[in-house]
Parts: sequence; structure tokens; C-alpha cells
Amino acid sequence: MRVVCIGECMVEFARRDDGLWQQGFSGDSLNVAWAMRAVLPEKAQVAYLTRVGTDALSDAMVAMLHTSGIATAHIQRDATRTVGLYTIQTDATGERSFAYWRSDSAARRLADDHAILTTALAPADLVYLSGITLAILPPEGRAHLMAALGTRGNRPFRVAFDPNLRPRLWQGMDAARAAITAAARASDVILPTFDDEALAFGDETPASTRDRYAALGVPETTVKDGARPTLWRSTDTDGTCPVTPATRVIDTTGAGDSFNGAYLAARLMGAAIPEAIAQAQRVSALVVGSRGALLAPDALRAAAQPAPRA
Repeated sequence: MRVVCIGECMVEFARRDDGLWQQGFSGDSLNVAWAMRAVLPEKAQVAYLTRVGTDALSDAMVAMLHTSGIATAHIQRDATRTVGLYTIQTDATGERSFAYWRSDSAARRLADDHAILTTALAPADLVYLSGITLAILPPEGRAHLMAALGTRGNRPFRVAFDPNLRPRLWQGMDAARAAITAAARASDVILPTFDDEALAFGDETPASTRDRYAALGVPETTVKDGARPTLWRSTDTDGTCPVTPATRVIDTTGAGDSFNGAYLAARLMGAAIPEAIAQAQRVSALVVGSRGALLAPDALRAAAQPAPRA
């Protein structure tokens, strides 16, 4: 199995309970790659495609990915830009607030070279990207990426996509809707979150979201809706999976991304959609009960396993 995740990894500063700031690295597509690397068999390859600088922070980021087992051969270097940065704080309920410094990050140029993209994606079995991946790119880069993804059924790899709407990254909702819809038409698997879809497209229910993407021809759709049931639909059937409430909620950072990674890993290993959703929910519940998005791989791998039957 060969997976390529495309997007932006940033420097993260998280405020601790003692008022100090702890530095790490994170980003929505990287969180997905991290969960997939933890859950997939060791022989599977999970690679990250992005663009970083040539400075010490960029070096440390690439080294962290390499040490974690995520392949870094597709990470481009930029001598004139560096990586983005954000701060994160959580309230008493675990909800997050962010401040970003990323408007001129190197990752915004990750799709400048169409040849680099096509070379990186050609040997993949699965390519993952998000709406944030699309939002940070200039129009020409976005066009390069969409061209490299090609069309469903006419390429050697499958595409998984989470619309992951962040309105502040887009120049208007019309641009966001157009780009998300185009990416959905090219995707084999789509993993939307209902709140995002209601905001962007006016969907009244999760079923509306599921059915809208099915109408675009997406073969597999799984709609996340927080603690409410997860809806899914494949080419020939559909269903609903209840969510077991997390025993504690400390930090919701990366919960949806970790769900995506665990879900896609399960599907790559042959699990049926309901089984993949259950695995993803267990991993997501572990993540919201801990600080940060990047939990220890052993913990994620253990959470992915179903509890033994009595």
C-alpha cells in the first residue's frame, strides 16, 4: 500500500495549563498521515507531499516526519520562504481557538510544478487532500493539483477528500464551493463534516450532504457529525452508525483528521464501511481525550483495535 497525503504542516504553539507555550508540528493533512501511519501495517508506505523552507524549523519538521515513519521524499524545499505557524488554545469544554501566521508559507507553492506532482502521485494507491490543501494554493497551483489528480476511473490511484472548510482561507464562499465541488467530482471517497457543509452549501441534514455528493458521482461518502450518528453511502447501499460518546473531552484538535486516517487505513485493509467507521470513532475518541492531535502511534494503533468480546 502506498499513500500520499498532500497539504501543509505548520509549527504549532499550544498554550499549556501553566501559561507556557509548547512547540510542535501539526496540520490537518499531516494529522491524517500520522493516524494512517500508526494504524496501517509497517510495510505500507505513507508519504507526505508539501513544501518547506531551508531553515532550522523546516529541518526539524522534516526530521520529525522521517523519524515517525512518514516518507519525506516528496517534500520540496524553498530557499525564500519558510513554514507557517499557528497558536492554539482550548476552553473548558475542549473547544479550540487559533491564530495563524501562514499567508506567505512555502506550502502555498507546493503545486507550482505540475511535473513534480505527477511524478509523486503516479505510484500511489491512495492520494489524500483536503479543502485546506486547496484553499492555501494560488489559482494556478490549484489548477496544477486538480490536473495531477485527473479524473475518477482514468488514473492508477484513488483519491480521498475532506472538504474541511475554513472560510478565512478562501476569497469568498463562491470560490470555496466551486473548488470543493470540483475536487469532489474527482474523488473516490469523500469525508465531509456536516457543520461545514451546512455553512457552505446550506445542507439541512447530514443526509442532504450525503445525497448531494452521491449526486456528483462520488462512490463512497461518510459524513461526520460530531457526537451524532455518522452517515455513509456507497455505490449500492447506505447506512447510519451511532457514536459512542467519548468518556472525556480535553482537546478536540485533530479529532476529525484522526477519524479520516483511521477510516482510510481500515478501508485499505479491506474493512467494510461500518467496521471502518467504528475503528475511526475509537481513534477519534482517544484523540479528544488527550492534548494535541499527534498521539503516540502505539496508543492510536491500540485504539483502532476492537475490544475483545466477553
